[in-house]
Amino acid sequence: MKFIGAVVAFFVTDFLFHIIDAFAAGLKADTPLERIGAVLCGITVLLILMAIFHKFFTRSFFNGFTVAVGLFLSFDIVVFHWIFQLHRITNGPEANWLEPVFVVTGIIFVIYGVKKEGSLKNTSKPSDISLPL
Repeated sequence: MKFIGAVVAFFVTDFLFHIIDAFAAGLKADTPLERIGAVLCGITVLLILMAIFHKFFTRSFFNGFTVAVGLFLSFDIVVFHWIFQLHRITNGPEANWLEPVFVVTGIIFVIYGVKKEGSLKNTSKPSDISLPL
């Protein structure tokens, strides 16, 4: 049931975020440099969040977040950008090289998160778990 909820939440969130025609404080990126700057701003926010999650949350939470980011980067671009051609990362030609880079990065994030989570489970011993009495 959790899996179905996660899948539905992903599609609903993705749909809602992509139907909005919003501009941040009236700003619009018109030139290639402005569009790449907007993408870099998003990457910066993501990296800050990842640093916060790495420092203040459990390793499992961080690994799950890393996998989720990777799935979003790769799945969203492949399905919604390339197969259905609903939108692109940017409206310019820079999307032709940005999107493949993000797909590869997403795949790397998924592999990294899954491997790290697997190594956490392999290193834990049953004696490490303490049950409340």
